[in-house]
Amino acid sequence: MMLIVHWLSEIGAILWALTGVVIVLAKLISAITHCECKLVTMLDLAFKVKKAWKKLKDDKRKKRQ
Repeated sequence: MMLIVHWLSEIGAILWALTGVVIVLAKLISAITHCECKLVTMLDLAFKVKKAWKKLKDDKRKKRQ
């Protein structure tokens, strides 16, 4: 009987630790996803700025000619 109680407490401790690991992994994945979204937004903005800069330079060249 004591052995079963001991095993159940060990299993409970293991499950509790695994729950903590799962929570930490979920937060890590959430943070990575958030950073990825920010990175995509920044790259999109950089592409738009580059495109606008190129258009501005092309317009200046056309005015000179």
